[in-house]
Amino acid sequence: MKPYNLYCCLILCALAFAGCGKKEPPTPPAYEISGVKVDMPKLQAAFAGAPPELTSDINTATSMVRYGQYEKAMQSLDKLSSNPALNDAQKKVVTDVLEQLKQVVMKAGPSR
Repeated sequence: MKPYNLYCCLILCALAFAGCGKKEPPTPPAYEISGVKVDMPKLQAAFAGAPPELTSDINTATSMVRYGQYEKAMQSLDKLSSNPALNDAQKKVVTDVLEQLKQVVMKAGPSR
């Protein structure tokens, strides 16, 4: 085999294997509401695959934030935060998002 052909084969193999790596999908950015970043995507990711009794509160909170009903979203997350089935990481995310929503209410007002 000529050296030129050998180099071409090596380059083709390297290019073929370079595209085989599994890539993580990018995390959506946090919502920005009245200048406050509310990390709803991180909250949703923390509860991916969780039981329905947990995800229903997440879905309610997400909908309420989307429609500008921040107090209702906070009530839903407050209810969720007292659930004993949450692990430490989930509790932290819920607490963080609750604090972010409190900042939104202070800046934007309770509801639109």
